[in-house]
Amino acid sequence: MSVPEFEIEDSDKFRLIYATGASGGLAPNDGRIILYVDRIKTKPVPGKPGQVAIEKIVREQQIEVHVSPATWKSIVKWMTRHMERIEKQFGKIPEKPMPKETESSSSIYR
Repeated sequence: MSVPEFEIEDSDKFRLIYATGASGGLAPNDGRIILYVDRIKTKPVPGKPGQVAIEKIVREQQIEVHVSPATWKSIVKWMTRHMERIEKQFGKIPEKPMPKETESSSSIYR
């Protein structure tokens, strides 16, 4: 029995994104990962030309990905292997502080 040829093609909707974080969660039949970028919105400071103050931080959701629990587990192992290799070569990478887990952040259901 011969092995079929394997080919990778980009979808017409394929795009490159940058993310500063992720949210989502895992349920028995579905995993959800939402990648986002946090952006700072500024406003001029009255009476101080050229100065700005932070008005708010906007979390801009970029993409939502749904996977099976088996695929979720495979992605975790794949990412862990890559992180271990990089840290072995370059040293420990500091972690961003994790927000306190709440029902809305731990569940895939909104």
